[in-house]
Amino acid sequence: MEQDISSRQIAIYIHIPFCLTPCGYCTFFRIPYSKSSLEIYLQYLHKEIDLFLQYHPDLTYAKSIYFGGGTPSLLKAEEIEDICSYFIFDKETEITLEINPLQITENYLSALKNTPINRLSIGVQSMNNEELNLLDRKHKAEQIKDKIELCRQLGFNNISLDLIYGLPGSSINKLKDNLIQFLNLRPEHISCYLLTLDSDTPLADKIKERIVSPLPDDNLLAEEYELICSELEKARYEHYEISNFCLPGKQSKHNLSYWNSLPYLGLGASASGFLPPYRYTNPFNLNDYYSNLDKGLIMPEAEHCSSKQLIADFIMMGLRLTQGIDLNELKERFNYNLEKDKHLQLDNLYQLGMIEKNGSYLSLSSKALFVSNTVIGELI
Repeated sequence: MEQDISSRQIAIYIHIPFCLTPCGYCTFFRIPYSKSSLEIYLQYLHKEIDLFLQYHPDLTYAKSIYFGGGTPSLLKAEEIEDICSYFIFDKETEITLEINPLQITENYLSALKNTPINRLSIGVQSMNNEELNLLDRKHKAEQIKDKIELCRQLGFNNISLDLIYGLPGSSINKLKDNLIQFLNLRPEHISCYLLTLDSDTPLADKIKERIVSPLPDDNLLAEEYELICSELEKARYEHYEISNFCLPGKQSKHNLSYWNSLPYLGLGASASGFLPPYRYTNPFNLNDYYSNLDKGLIMPEAEHCSSKQLIADFIMMGLRLTQGIDLNELKERFNYNLEKDKHLQLDNLYQLGMIEKNGSYLSLSSKALFVSNTVIGELI
């Protein structure tokens, strides 16, 4: 329901865990698709939304809505519309659908234009067919240009593309070619993710069994990250978060809520939410998810976060942004003085050139971005 609203209060994440075929590298919760399974799941998803809004009517006001997965583009347009109809939003509200390239068709996009979806996040991953095959992706690189053009023709003017780097057998030349092809498509947003593998994924098994090349070493990974940053910045993309780049004004509003430690509602099996001071994660097992909702339970096993946890989260998430964290905001929200409490660690990081200060903002230096976890770990 679109309205003029003065305050868009909360980011809303909706998880659709079903996939037609699993990708060999994926660590997200997903289950094989069947029409009947999805229908049952949606009934319970509606039940969960009803319960949340019954207990928390203020959660009706949406700052952003994000359909993630899994493969949320398995949803019909009317199913997306039904879910969005619970919430109140306006023309500034960002409503994103993750979409599989193979599901980008004229019929589906035309139907989506009748929904509130105004941003598409497309799982391209690579413009190299060998790499796509390695990742168990079913689309071909040569299809992507036509798919993006079709999105443009049908009025979608806010498109994000995913790129995965650090693949087995990767090289600087392969990545350079990938970046050229991504930039030729001129999406509004590009997310560049380092491949991380759990030990129980099919791709990890292939590496162990030497069916495919080993993962690149840390030196090559650092080179690849540096290349990504330099090429995208040369192409006038703003590097606003460790893994994310955008044209001016096209940051992911939804993800900014995560990075700025703002409230967000997680709906669906395995979805996580943050309603300060509570964090929760829904059950991964569908039967457990359904059983809780049958009992009228939401936010099962919600954790009441201590001030110490909230401060650590604020620092950890905020330092992912290239603008960094506002030390004044940290004091105002949590009555915490980082410069006083961590002065020895900060002095050391300044000397190493790992952090910078601009006014009240503390941020990672460009050379610290690739080793951000280590640097941030010093401050929490």
